[in-house]
Amino acid sequence: MGKSVKWVMPNDYRVMFCICAVIVIAALFWDTPQNIMQGLYKINTSRSVLITDYIELAGIGATLINSAILFFINLLLLILTKSNPMGRTIAVLFLTVGFSFFGKNIFNSIPIIAGVLLYGRVSKTKKIADLNIMAITGTTIAPIVSEIAFLGEGTGLSKIFTAYGVGIFVGFIFPIVVENVKKIHKNFCLYKGGIAGGFIATMCAGILISLGIEIVPENYWSTDSAYSFKLAKLAFIIAFGLIAYGLATDKSSASQKFKELTNEKNQNDCDYFLKYGNTAYINIGVMCIIATSLMLFLDIPINGPVLGGIFTIAGFSACGKHLKNTIPILIGSTIAASHFNHLPLSAPENVLAILFSTGLAPIAGRFGAAWGIFTGFVHVSIAILIGDVNGGLNLYNNGFAGCFVVVIILPIIAASNSFFMRVKHKIQDKYYPAAPPEE
Repeated sequence: MGKSVKWVMPNDYRVMFCICAVIVIAALFWDTPQNIMQGLYKINTSRSVLITDYIELAGIGATLINSAILFFINLLLLILTKSNPMGRTIAVLFLTVGFSFFGKNIFNSIPIIAGVLLYGRVSKTKKIADLNIMAITGTTIAPIVSEIAFLGEGTGLSKIFTAYGVGIFVGFIFPIVVENVKKIHKNFCLYKGGIAGGFIATMCAGILISLGIEIVPENYWSTDSAYSFKLAKLAFIIAFGLIAYGLATDKSSASQKFKELTNEKNQNDCDYFLKYGNTAYINIGVMCIIATSLMLFLDIPINGPVLGGIFTIAGFSACGKHLKNTIPILIGSTIAASHFNHLPLSAPENVLAILFSTGLAPIAGRFGAAWGIFTGFVHVSIAILIGDVNGGLNLYNNGFAGCFVVVIILPIIAASNSFFMRVKHKIQDKYYPAAPPEE
């Protein structure tokens, strides 16, 4: 019998712990322990539906610590189950960091994670890495737990038990729904968890409404310039740190690998982490800088949800996003939000639609920049509408909107390509007829 290989924690998780440490240090530097503790209580007892900017609700220190705690818990889950890192792993960790600024907390995330892990136990799945990604991603519907627990006046044990029971149930069915929505998005939407979460949240919202329970959206949205400056600085520190790490550990071939990465077009094979190693960290850092700079250029205050969008772009730059396929989407969504929208550009709906439209980057990668611009443009209009469907119970709401965009855009692209191909052949037949065969 061969000896079993001892699992050693990969350096990539140490990098993630460093990011976690930076967030904690920033929290303690910018806020007091007393404010942090009071803020954490507010966060964990809030309804947390869209849009609940925890910075506006509870302050910057508590929000950063909330993010660091959830980051640490998810990292611990990956380490204890000996999951080796890959692009999707890095992506969902950044997703956790980002959405812990506006919707995820310990109270509402634990039952969802437990439900997904219970599904894994019952179904006897052996794909531990996929199960962990499902568990972390599934917290997109965490507001369902908070909404039930803190519904109406007063919160008793019966409400909490009910909320946790529902949370475990929706977590249990989450992997099943994710597997079935793949046929819809065909890997052209990176936020597949948002699509599954959207359907589950819509079901739950429908049940609550049918019981006569009104789901009221929240409107916590910080515009404090002091917070904006600090959060931008945090994003830049993390971004430049990751670029430095990528260059230092992959310096001999980083330039060539980065060039190859930015030319990726295949939406079915987009794990940049496995294909390009630590060069993926350079891509993550670059995309984080691009997203942050865009917000500053548009004079949009960086708050919890905005930083969440920035970190989401950064995370999925490990498995699907790069300069060539993301920038066209951003151009299209920015044009739509600034020139074809009755809301101001800085309205929360527009800002989040711009940032999260990049989940459709594979469309631009496969079909070109022009289609990418058109896709980003269409996404904004659909995203603004979709939020009302599930009452803000799905945090990855733009992922859910992306599903509808894919269903609309792909047939249009196919029909257009077919039309232009026929026109091309007619022109060729008319002006460049084929030579007659020799006798």
